[in-house]
Amino acid sequence: MTMMKNKNTLYGLVLLASVFVTGCKAPQLTQEEKLVVPETYGQASNDSTTIATLSWQQFFQDTILQTYIRQALANNHSFRQTVERVRMAQNQLMRAKGGLLPNISAGLGAGVQRFGEYSMDGVGNSTTNTPDLEKEKHIPDPYSDFTLGIQFEWEADIWGKLSHKKQAAAARWMASQEAARYAQTLLISELATQYYELIGLDRQKEIIKVAIQNTEDSYKLTYELKQEGEVTQLGVDQFESRLLQLRGLLLENEQQIEEKERAISSLIGSYPTEIRRISFREMEDLQFPTEVGVPSQLIYNRPDIRSAEQELLASKADSEAARKAFFPSLTLNVGGGFNAFDVSHWFTAPASLIYNLGAGLTAPIFKQHEIKALWNDAQSAQRIALLQYQEKALKAYEEIVNLIRSHDNLLKRNKLKKEERKLHARSVSDANELFKLSFIGYLEVLSADEKYMECELDYTSLCTRHCINQVLLYRALGGGTL
Repeated sequence: MTMMKNKNTLYGLVLLASVFVTGCKAPQLTQEEKLVVPETYGQASNDSTTIATLSWQQFFQDTILQTYIRQALANNHSFRQTVERVRMAQNQLMRAKGGLLPNISAGLGAGVQRFGEYSMDGVGNSTTNTPDLEKEKHIPDPYSDFTLGIQFEWEADIWGKLSHKKQAAAARWMASQEAARYAQTLLISELATQYYELIGLDRQKEIIKVAIQNTEDSYKLTYELKQEGEVTQLGVDQFESRLLQLRGLLLENEQQIEEKERAISSLIGSYPTEIRRISFREMEDLQFPTEVGVPSQLIYNRPDIRSAEQELLASKADSEAARKAFFPSLTLNVGGGFNAFDVSHWFTAPASLIYNLGAGLTAPIFKQHEIKALWNDAQSAQRIALLQYQEKALKAYEEIVNLIRSHDNLLKRNKLKKEERKLHARSVSDANELFKLSFIGYLEVLSADEKYMECELDYTSLCTRHCINQVLLYRALGGGTL
């Protein structure tokens, strides 16, 4: 009768625990914690179409760049480390889930022991083996013991403490996935940026080479005019000095190209190799989609913001788990099996059957201050996570507005620079003709050459920056994760 009461008590405790576990809800963001962002990026347009929903294959039309992006996603060492961290977070989640499950273990044991005849155990065993006791129940000498059993131990999640720990681990696993997606967008944007900068350096090399050729022609002409007494040695020296300067710029440019090629090789997880790329003229003609959408889409498209949100939810779950550490915990223990002197009597039930039922309720008494300190830390971590969540959204909005303004500004400057290029090209042609006819001096030729080269380099820089700006805008909006 007593055993039946014990069983009924255990069943009741288990049922009560399951009710509490079922009622434990995952943490949610409160109304005060939810992000509130402006309706637009400061423009009149309120179109929700955004390039963030485009895959990187759709955004980047250059097939050569697409090939390098695939290689980087497969081989980049830093990105592969991030993927491994996602797996580690998944393992943490598996461990947290295991905390809610009972610990069930099976055991098989065998042993033999002989007690001294002049010891308490030896005398006790010999007096136990009385003639009226069945022979097969006599304690053997030496004493042998065989056990086969199963043990069940479970901490009932009455208050939801373990459930909150599991929810925190689940949120951090999701945060790690978002962090991996963000790492992917950073890798793609970095690779594309280096790629376009390399094309810009190729164009700078062409400009410098043309300037060297023109300066060599002017130097030869000046030298001939000096031989005829038309100009002084000063003019010859000026052109020679300019020629040496340009050759130095060419060497610097070639070094920058080599460094950029090595940087791209490193991003794709390769030792230095030849980097193929399109021409500058082809880069000039590249067309990028420019739809930015509305700021509210950042919450869903930016992986770093989504990661911060999951970290906030994890910290809320941690705080709840820390608070419930003040409450008592219930542990259930159940065990059963077979035990006998001889293996042949193992399954002689119920004679060799053994079992135990137990339940323990424990509550912290002397560790209240330690638990309270941990709870205070968890609350502070939650407030920090909220501030980081809001900060990321604010910086993302600022970044996008700056890139939109930069895009508009670059288009206007590019248009002006194209007109300036035409004027400088004409000035160089006119200056050389007038110099041959001795209507102007060498200083005007040098000035025209320098301004033309400077204008060409500026135009190259503007075109390169325009492409990079579009890449950064695509990343800032949350693109590159598909």
